[in-house]
Amino acid sequence: MIPDCLHCAARTALAAATFASIHFSFAPDALALGYTPSTTTNGDPPRLMRCEPNRNCVSSGYLEPPNRYLSPLQTLSDRDTAYRRAVRDLSSALDGKVETVAKDYYVHVEVPGTAPGSIDDVEILFGGEGGTVNVRCEARVTLPPPPFCVKKGCINGNMDQRERVEKIARTLGLPSIDAGRMKDTAKWTPIFLNSDRVPTDLEYDDY
Repeated sequence: MIPDCLHCAARTALAAATFASIHFSFAPDALALGYTPSTTTNGDPPRLMRCEPNRNCVSSGYLEPPNRYLSPLQTLSDRDTAYRRAVRDLSSALDGKVETVAKDYYVHVEVPGTAPGSIDDVEILFGGEGGTVNVRCEARVTLPPPPFCVKKGCINGNMDQRERVEKIARTLGLPSIDAGRMKDTAKWTPIFLNSDRVPTDLEYDDY
């Protein structure tokens, strides 16, 4: 197994080597990136949009394929308290670089990306039922995916964006909804450039 430090160094070197020749794909205005606000006219709830297939992006949307899906998070308190704490803790950790839409319990933060000098956008949406917190992370600069997955238990798809969401989840003390089940039943199955849709009738226990 390759040590984590060498794995990170390899990915950084790949990003630096390809930075000058890759196609730059910058995100639009932050609050328009992957967030659809609620509407009072039709009563539509706010939501995070699906990831585009050609972007370095992960999302907790249930229709995402495995290489772009990650588990929603879960609050350990009521939504108002969890939202206020998230805004406070992220503002402190990221020097105030936090944008919010309070009526929708939405938070957007910018974090350093993989390509030198680039930015990733992390979006968090606190739901009203069951304590579910949906998340989305998209790179403004798209890099080629690594050819393989070297860490046991990882999913070969947008690994850097997964790590950014995991770091923020640890900062906020929000566990993954799927964490217990994935730990108990999921097997290590590397996914190579997989962009298939998620089967609707497949459970992790069926593997």
